Amino acid sequence: MGEHESESLEARNRKRAADPVNGADAFQLPEEMMEWYRSLDSAGAHAASEAKWWQDFLKDQCDGAGGWTRNWPIHAKHPELNHLYVHRHSAPMHFVIGRQSPFYIERCFRNDRKRAVWAVYFGPFCSNGDYQVGVGNGGAIAALLDLMTATLGNIYLQGRCPTLSLSVKMLKPVVPMPGLFKAEAWIEKEEAGRLYTKAEFSDGQGVIFDVCEAVLKAKRPSKL
Repeated sequence: MGEHESESLEARNRKRAADPVNGADAFQLPEEMMEWYRSLDSAGAHAASEAKWWQDFLKDQCDGAGGWTRNWPIHAKHPELNHLYVHRHSAPMHFVIGRQSPFYIERCFRNDRKRAVWAVYFGPFCSNGDYQVGVGNGGAIAALLDLMTATLGNIYLQGRCPTLSLSVKMLKPVVPMPGLFKAEAWIEKEEAGRLYTKAEFSDGQGVIFDVCEAVLKAKRPSKL
């Protein structure tokens, strides 16, 4: 995709956001809330910069000839547009990665688009606590892995892959909270119009908290 097509995609997104009923512009957050989310992102970015497992992965796999690419495509059909993707801003209305995302996420995907690794900071409202921060909430983990497997399927097939089923096994309590964790997803197989994916959620150092299997509808898109 050239510069002109990229600008056209951004213009289309701005037009969609400007819809007075359903567009993102109609659902702006108060500045006080935006400032709180900026502070969450700052804490997440700091945690990611201090996580040896993540920094080693970036250095070994994403810098040079490691076969991985940093960030995430802004459009499934155009994985080369990864530099345009910005957490919280590129999909402002999304439950997991939009304006009110309780997460901070840094992403990498393998160049064959069959595997992805994310560094995910769980903020305090990702817990199952009541009057104090608890362990990581199972629903928050499932929502994250649902998005991760589906978006990996999207860029693998370069089209939309709706989730047909999602199974998450909770193996260990997710701690510490708030904290930075590793999410990894991969394509298992494509068969009979279905895309089978798996994922793990861990501390990045060998402790696996949750495992996931997701089946997606494999829709091969027509060429642009």
